Amino acid sequence: MLKKIKVEDLVLGMYFCGFEAAWLDHPFWKNKFLLKNPSELKQARDSGISHCWIDIERGLDVRAEPALAPEPEAAPEPAPEATPEIVLDPAVREAQLLCETAKKATKAMFSEARMGRAMDMERCASLVEEIADSVVQSPNTLLSVARLKLADEYTYLHSMAVCALMVALGRTLGMDETACREAGLGGFLHDIGKAFIPHDILNKPGRLTDDEFAVVRKHPELGYKYLSQDPGVPEYAREVCLHHHEKTDGNGYPDGQRGGSIALYSRMAAICDVYDAITSDRPYKQGWDPAEAISTMASWSGHFDRPLFLAFVKTLGIYPVGSIVKLASGRSGFVVSQNTRDLTRPVIKVFRFDDQFQASETDILDLSDNPQPDSIIGRGGEEWARLSHLDAMQILGTRAA
Repeated sequence: MLKKIKVEDLVLGMYFCGFEAAWLDHPFWKNKFLLKNPSELKQARDSGISHCWIDIERGLDVRAEPALAPEPEAAPEPAPEATPEIVLDPAVREAQLLCETAKKATKAMFSEARMGRAMDMERCASLVEEIADSVVQSPNTLLSVARLKLADEYTYLHSMAVCALMVALGRTLGMDETACREAGLGGFLHDIGKAFIPHDILNKPGRLTDDEFAVVRKHPELGYKYLSQDPGVPEYAREVCLHHHEKTDGNGYPDGQRGGSIALYSRMAAICDVYDAITSDRPYKQGWDPAEAISTMASWSGHFDRPLFLAFVKTLGIYPVGSIVKLASGRSGFVVSQNTRDLTRPVIKVFRFDDQFQASETDILDLSDNPQPDSIIGRGGEEWARLSHLDAMQILGTRAA
C-alpha cells in the first residue's frame, strides 16, 4: 500500500517508491528499494524534494505522533520491570521481513494468474533485486530463514527460496550481476503454473493418484502459456517455467529434453527446485535434513547436470546451513556457516536437548580451527525430528534484548 510522506520523515527500513518530482531531479538511479544505508537516507534528505512515496506493506510506516495527554493529577505508578525478551539478530529479522514481503507478492501473483490478469513485472523484478542483494550481503541468513517455512507457506515461499538459490548458484558459477538476476527471475516465476492446479490436489495430505499426478505435471506448460501472453516476461524466464522438470537423461517432462539441449537456467532451476522441495515441510511429509538432501540428490544418476550440481554443493556446502550434525564429542550442532577452504569443517552452533526436548544453545564451534576441536561423525537423526521451527530460528541467530 503506497503512502505519501514528507522526505524528512524517511527512516531506514522504509520501502521507498519514488519522489513526488520529475525523474531527472531524483538522486537515485532506481525508483523502488528498501532503505538500508544511511548514505541513501542522507541523499534523499539532501535532495531538496519535499515529498515521496513509501510502501507500508513492504517496509516501515511513519511513526504516529503521541496524542497530547491532560496533565496527570498524580504521578503514575512506576511501570513494572520489563522481562528481558529474546529478539532476533538484525540480519535474521531483515531476512524474515523479506520472506514476508515475498510471500505477499507471490500470493498476489498467483491470484492475478488465476483470474487471467497480467502480473506486475515491475514488482517481480524489484523483489528479485531485493532477494539478490540479500544473497550477496548475507547468503547464509536468507537461505536459512527461507528453509524454515511452514508447510502451509510452501507454495508461496518456494518461489522466493528457488530465486535465492538460483542467485547463489549463479555467483558460484561466476555469472555477472545481470545473469544472476536473470536466473533469479526465472527461479521466482518457475512455478507460476501451479496457480492453475486445483488446491485440493496441490495441497493433498497424502500420495497423489496417477490421475492427480498427471494434472500436476501440466503446471510447466500451463505456466509457460500464461507467461507467454505477457510480452514483458523475458523468454529465458518462460523457458525456466517450461523446462525446470527436465532431466539430463531425457526422462523429465514435458519435452523429454536431454543434457545440453536443456537451457542453462533451466538446468540450474531443476537442482534448486528439487533441493528446496525435499528440504521443506509439506502437507504430506516432513522436510529432509539439508545434508541428507544433498547426499541423496548426488546419488540420482541422470537427473541433474553434474558440473552444475557440484557447483551447487560448493554453494551450500556438504553440510548446508541448517543441517543438524552429530559430533565426536557426543554433542549435536546446527550448521550456521561454511568454511570455503574445507567444506567438511563448517562453523557450528553446539547445543543439547533438555528433558522437554528443547534445544539449548551453548557455544560457537569452528571446526576449521587448529588444533581441530571436534569432528562430524553423522547427520541429523532424531535431533532433526525434535528441532521445532522456533528452536531452529533461535539457534540460527538470536541475542538478548
